[in-house]
Amino acid sequence: MSVLMPTRSFRAPLQPDIPRNWLPANPALSALLDMYTVIVPSNEAFYMRTLARCLGRIDDPDLAAAGRAFIHQEAEHGVAHKRFWSVLDAHGYRYRRLERIIDVLTFRLTERIAPLSLRMSMVSCIEHINAFMAHEFLRQGILADAHPEVRAMQEWHFAEEIEHKSVSFDVLRAVSPGYGMRLAGWVPTTVLFYTLMTLGMLFFLAQDGGLWRASTWRGLWRHLGPEHGMARRTLKHLFAYLKPSFHPSQLDDRALAEAVIARYSSPQGGWLAPATRGSGRAPDLAA
Repeated sequence: MSVLMPTRSFRAPLQPDIPRNWLPANPALSALLDMYTVIVPSNEAFYMRTLARCLGRIDDPDLAAAGRAFIHQEAEHGVAHKRFWSVLDAHGYRYRRLERIIDVLTFRLTERIAPLSLRMSMVSCIEHINAFMAHEFLRQGILADAHPEVRAMQEWHFAEEIEHKSVSFDVLRAVSPGYGMRLAGWVPTTVLFYTLMTLGMLFFLAQDGGLWRASTWRGLWRHLGPEHGMARRTLKHLFAYLKPSFHPSQLDDRALAEAVIARYSSPQGGWLAPATRGSGRAPDLAA
């Protein structure tokens, strides 16, 4: 288990003049990732609170250190995505009430009713989903034509999801090694994530007026089918997680992550910088 996972801050300005459809060739995918941005801060805070409660149960000092590094990286993701909310606000999107409802009825309610081992299993599953999304988006260059700042934010996030993709799975194995608990987290997490993302995409498209445009659905079809093959690839990755022998490291895509980090840390695209102490501390970590 490597613990060399630096905490980086995303420093692009994310000005309000970023266009509504920042991925012009595919407004449905733009709306889908807008919804992703809306749920990231509360979602990441849920990861962080869950992992923090597990650290005291971990005997391996390297894994515990990796868990702390994971928490710091996730905190910075939440900070960056929440900054992007000002862009959504500038375009008149109504989403903040939806975000609060999701936080209360999904993450806070889960913390009230689910045991820690199940919550950790859910975190492990959603991190697998984040990691395979990252793999496919980076490998296929899906965001190549996106607005440069939004592309950088999403690709930096994806790169770090690859960088720390084994941590939550290894923490789950440390605190609850049984296969049954892995399966128990996979079922609600998969249903919740894809339900929220689909409804959120429709929610944003309805506000854009794109819900009734044939071009919107052609773009989504290309993403799911002939162009990116994400429907088939998503099913393949989801069911790979259920193999008893599965481990995230079996898909070695570190080079993808390293290339992204190098690109956005360079003098030409230098929107990444070492995080200052406490800059990414998420709210309610100890709540």
